[in-house]
Amino acid sequence: MSEIKTYNSKTFRKEYFNASPELNRLFEKNIEDFFCLKIEELIERVFKPIPPSREESHTLIFVTEGSYKTKIGFKEYTITPNHILVIQAGTVFSTEDISKNVKGYTCHFHPEILVREFGNRSLVSDFHFLNTGNYPIIQINLDSKHAILNVFQRLVTEFKRDEKPNPDIVHAYLYTLLTELKILYRLKNLNRQNASYHITKQFRILANKKVKDNLKVADFAKLMNISPNHLNKSVRRTTSKSASEIIDEIKLIEIKYLLYQSNLSISEISYEMGYLDVSYFTRFFKKREGVSPKAFRILIEKS
Repeated sequence: MSEIKTYNSKTFRKEYFNASPELNRLFEKNIEDFFCLKIEELIERVFKPIPPSREESHTLIFVTEGSYKTKIGFKEYTITPNHILVIQAGTVFSTEDISKNVKGYTCHFHPEILVREFGNRSLVSDFHFLNTGNYPIIQINLDSKHAILNVFQRLVTEFKRDEKPNPDIVHAYLYTLLTELKILYRLKNLNRQNASYHITKQFRILANKKVKDNLKVADFAKLMNISPNHLNKSVRRTTSKSASEIIDEIKLIEIKYLLYQSNLSISEISYEMGYLDVSYFTRFFKKREGVSPKAFRILIEKS
């Protein structure tokens, strides 16, 4: 295995769901790459921890009771009532254990579902919280909670109907849900929506996509048609970190997952990450983590 596994909806369910005949029937008759169910209906179906993985689809997890814990990258998030966790398509995530007491809803859909319906990619891309690298938690206020609950409940009802769900209804309610979340997300981040914020967001998306290309700040600046100085100032203004620090953080997450999940040798991981000099790769990792890649892998195996 040379990299973190990327799943589509079907392969993910096959790998991690202990599906019942009833659940299989629901998925077989449904719209491809879409489902919406109560969390408590799925808890008993997830039969093992989910190691670092990627999915091609977005997942929204709305907690109404209890708490839900997961990792995105190497950062752990605990979701409490009246919050929605957004696991963005292509994001590395893992879940060690799911509390039996958590209740709420989970909605799973491929990015292309709405694009196919509305024929306007720029319209759908306006949902910034679905973009990789953006903060993954949205708080639901009391004014919006009732409306959002109604939409989740309507999507669950449509998913579980005896006949195949009506795609028009699914698209309409899904778009309504995302629009409600966009309003909440925009209110929360209103003060951050400036030129520096948008540059930083674009930079993070590129850095994640090209994590194995070993690009420098100047390379990203060229791709974005801005100067390296402008890129650095924008990133620092938004994150209090330099652009190179952000690049290193994203690289380290990828390297750690390769050390954790793959059987590649240290030299193979070095080449995979764009480092032709293994000794330089080792120094890069040790300077930031305090141990060599080999020692880090041993620590993982002992944990």
